[in-house]
Amino acid sequence: MKSAYIPILKQDVKNAYTIELFGVIQGVGFRPFVYRGATSLNLKGYVQNRYNSLFIYLESTQAQSEQFLQEILHNPPPNAVIQGYTISQTPALNSPCSDFKILPSRIDKQDDMLFLPQDLAICQACLNDMRRDSRFKDYAFTTCSYCGARHSIIHALPYDRDNTSMREFKKCKDCEREYHTPTNRRFHAQPISCNQCAIRMRLIIPSLKKSYIFAYPKATSDVLLLAFVAQKIMEGKIIAIKGVGGFNLIASATNIQAIMSLKKRKNRSKKPFAIMFKNLQDIASVAEMNEMEKNALLSPQAPIVLLNKRHKQGNNGILSEQALELIAPQVASIGAILPYNGIMHLLFRFLKTPLIFTSANVSGEPIITRFNELMDKLSGVFDMVLDYDREITHALDDSIVRCMAGEIRPLRLGRGYTPIFLPFKSEEKMCLGLGAQQKSSISLAYKNTLISPYFGDLHSVDSTLRYERELLFFLHLYTTKPKMVVSDLHPQYASSLLAKNLVNNTALLDLSILLQLSHHKAHFYAILAESNALNNDAFGIIWDGTGLGEDGSIWGGEGFWYDCDEMSMSRIFSLKPFALLGGEVSIKEIGRLALGLLWSYGIQTQNLAVEHIRENISLLRNAFESKVFLRTSSMGRLIDCVAYLLGILEAQSYEGQSGALLESYALREKAEVLPYPFSIKEGVIDCKEMIEQILITQDKAKGAKRFLESLAHMALDMSKEALAHRQVLQREKVSVFFSGGVFQNKFLCDRIHALFKKHNIPFYMHKHLPCNDFNISFGQVVFGSMWSENKGEKQ
Repeated sequence: MKSAYIPILKQDVKNAYTIELFGVIQGVGFRPFVYRGATSLNLKGYVQNRYNSLFIYLESTQAQSEQFLQEILHNPPPNAVIQGYTISQTPALNSPCSDFKILPSRIDKQDDMLFLPQDLAICQACLNDMRRDSRFKDYAFTTCSYCGARHSIIHALPYDRDNTSMREFKKCKDCEREYHTPTNRRFHAQPISCNQCAIRMRLIIPSLKKSYIFAYPKATSDVLLLAFVAQKIMEGKIIAIKGVGGFNLIASATNIQAIMSLKKRKNRSKKPFAIMFKNLQDIASVAEMNEMEKNALLSPQAPIVLLNKRHKQGNNGILSEQALELIAPQVASIGAILPYNGIMHLLFRFLKTPLIFTSANVSGEPIITRFNELMDKLSGVFDMVLDYDREITHALDDSIVRCMAGEIRPLRLGRGYTPIFLPFKSEEKMCLGLGAQQKSSISLAYKNTLISPYFGDLHSVDSTLRYERELLFFLHLYTTKPKMVVSDLHPQYASSLLAKNLVNNTALLDLSILLQLSHHKAHFYAILAESNALNNDAFGIIWDGTGLGEDGSIWGGEGFWYDCDEMSMSRIFSLKPFALLGGEVSIKEIGRLALGLLWSYGIQTQNLAVEHIRENISLLRNAFESKVFLRTSSMGRLIDCVAYLLGILEAQSYEGQSGALLESYALREKAEVLPYPFSIKEGVIDCKEMIEQILITQDKAKGAKRFLESLAHMALDMSKEALAHRQVLQREKVSVFFSGGVFQNKFLCDRIHALFKKHNIPFYMHKHLPCNDFNISFGQVVFGSMWSENKGEKQ
C-alpha cells in the first residue's frame, strides 16, 4: 500500500489532521462507515468525497488520528479497496468542530490515483428486505451502500446521485430520511429507491404491426410482470430482460424446444450459452466445483464461472444430458452464474429450473442497453421484452472467470470488475493505449492505470462508435490530457486508425508522441507490469491466434527475452511459419489452414480429407506455389490445423472453438500420454514430425491429449533453453511469463503449472487481466510510459 506521512507534533496535544484515501472508496458505503467510526470515538471533524478520493478532517491528538487510520486500513467496509493514503497535520479551522459530519462532495477535478466504483451483486440484507412486509417488498431495485448499480449508471465523478442516472428519480420521504440517517444501511446510498419512488418495469410484446406494452399503475404490482414472464419462460418463450449492464436473452434451460429455438434465432448452433442457476446445489448436480470456484460464484462481482461438466449424473442432475449438450455442444465445460440482481432473484421465486442466460448483442459487439437498439438489431430473436425506465449509461457484459493453473483467472472483464485500476504509473506523461481489434479495451496511465471494461470487437460501425464514446468519457475524467498515444502495429485496426485521427485533436489530447507497438510485445509488457516484474530480466511465451509482427507476417507462437537494463525485448523463439491460405477466411475454413501447413512443411496430403474444403484444391495449390499469401507463426492457427487433422472440427463457427474441443477430447483420455515429437533449432520450433504423427493418429481423444501435452512440453523446453543461455550471469532465478489467448485453455495451463512446478521454474500467468487481447491496451501504456521515461530511446 502506498502511503505518505508528514511528521506530527507531541502526541498528547490536540491539533488538526487530514487523512486522504485512494482506491475503490466511492460507492461502497465508506463515508457512512467513517462517520459511524468517528462518532463512536467522539471525534470531531468531517468526511467528504473528493473527485477521486475520500477526505477526512479530524480535530484530535496524533495518537487518536493514527489509531483511527489504522482501524480504517485494517477493517474497511465490505467491497472497499484502499490502494493508497496520506496523513498529515494541517492548520485547524477558524471555528472548532462541535461534532462529526458528512459534508457535500467537492467536484473540482484531480488526477491523483483516479478510481471509479464498480457494480456489485445485490447483498443478502437487501434480499431480506425484499421478502419483508415493507416498502421494499418485492421491489426489484432494492439497494444499499454495499451493493447495486454503480459504473453502469454513472455520468461523472464524484459518485453522487446527481452524477448518475438516478438523478431522474426523486427520493420519497422515507428514502430521504434513510439517506440522511447515519445508523441506516442506506445512509448516503446514491441509488436508493423503493416502491414509493420506484424505478418502474414494463413488458413489451412486439408484433408486426405494433408493440403491446403492459405496465401496472403501482410499483407494488410490478412483481406480477415477473410472474407472467416466468410462466412464459416455462411455456418455451424467449425473453429479453434488461439487467444491470444491458439486456440479456433468457430461456428455459430444460425446455428442449426453447433451447433449439434460441440457437436458431441467434444463429448460434455451436457456441455455448451460459446458464443461470437458482443456487449452488443446482450447479453441483451438473458441474464439478472447488472452493475457489464456489467463492467466485458467490462473490459480490458475481461472474460467470466456467466449470467442468459432471459426467454420468444419471437422473440426479437438474438438467438432462440432452439439454446440457444442446446448451454447450461438444465441450467439457459449462458457464454457470447465480442471480445477482433483484429482477433475477424475483424471477426465480416463480421458477424451479435453470435458465439460458446470454447477452443480447450482435456477435462480437457489446451488450445492448437501449430498447430501440434491441428492436433494431435483434427483433425476431425474442418473444417479449422486460424493460425498466432507469438509463444504463455504460454497457457492461457479464464477466467470465475460470480456475486454471491453481488460480481463478479472468477470461472477460465487465460487470463487477471494471473499470479496473492497476498501480502502474506513468509519471512523466499521461499515456493512452487504444488496444487491438478484438476484445477491445482502453487504458490510461498516469498516477495509476485505468482500464476500461470489455467493448467487444471493432469490426462494426456501431462497436467503433461505442468505443469512441467510452473513450471520451474516460478522457473527460481527467484534467490532464494524454501526451502519448500507443496503438497496435496493424494499420487497418479501427483503434490504429483512431490513433491517427486523434493526433491533431487538441481538445482531447496534448499530443506530442504517437507510437506503435507490435501486438505480441504488448502482451508481454502487460503480463510483466501486472506481475510487477519490469525491473528483472524475464522470458515471455506469447501464444495467440493473430497479430501483425514486426517483419510483416502474422505472429502468434513467439518467445521473447526481456532485458530490464536495456528495457528492450528480443524475439528469440518462433513457431516455424506456414501459409495462411485465403487470409482471414481460413480462420473459419480451417481445412485451408491445414493444407497451407502441410504444404509449407513438405508433408504429403494424399490421405487428407478434403471434402470439407470449399475452395478448389488446385486453385489453392496455385496460390501456394505463387507465394501470394501471408505467412503465420501463430500457435492459435496451429491449434486449428490440428483440430482439423484429427477429425475433431471441420469449420470453426466461433473464436476459440478448436482449442475448446481439443481440451474436451483430451479430458476423455484417462491414460497418461507422451508428447508428440518436435524440435527447436536456432530459435525455430519445428512441428513437422508432430504433424506427421497426428495424421496417422486414429484415436481423437488420445491425439488431442498428446497434442496439448506437447504444447506444455514445448513451453518447458523453450524456457529451459532461454534460461540456460541467459541465467549464468543472473544472481536470482529468471521467471517465465505467459500471455495470449491460447492460455485460456485450462488443460494446457494446468499441465504447464504441473511441469514448471516439477522442474522448479517460477512462472506467472495473468490473474487480474484476461490473457487475451483485452490486455493489449495495458501493455501499450506500459511500453509508452517506459519509452517516455527513457527519453524516447528505442525499445
